[in-house]
Amino acid sequence: MILPDEARLKRGRAAAIDCGLIECGVCVKACAFSAVGIRDGELCSDPARCIGCGGCAAVCPEKRIILLKDRLDGSWEVTFARDGVLPEIGDAVDFGGVSARVLQIIPKRTENGSALVRAAADENELKGILL
Repeated sequence: MILPDEARLKRGRAAAIDCGLIECGVCVKACAFSAVGIRDGELCSDPARCIGCGGCAAVCPEKRIILLKDRLDGSWEVTFARDGVLPEIGDAVDFGGVSARVLQIIPKRTENGSALVRAAADENELKGILL
């Protein structure tokens, strides 16, 4: 997973993509800011263009895009797509082996029906993603 640099994550949400399906291209088409593209044969996001809207994460059929933001208090905001039954605010959720507390649910807004879940995770929980 290619992550935006630390300074960028302190300024606000930015996409991190861990998907090898460059032939899919749904996320590239969904990004109104041309922040998602293909570089060196891999999908990646351009942190200078990414505004953290989550459009790419919401449409990814593989759910391989997350948005990260350093909350500057030892925790991180993580936004990811979720289908099916949605958690409630305050619930603990697991995504990719990381436990986080739900802060916000952004309702289903795409054809594939994915909603975005915004959650807070302790920095220690994200070691596998951030390193």
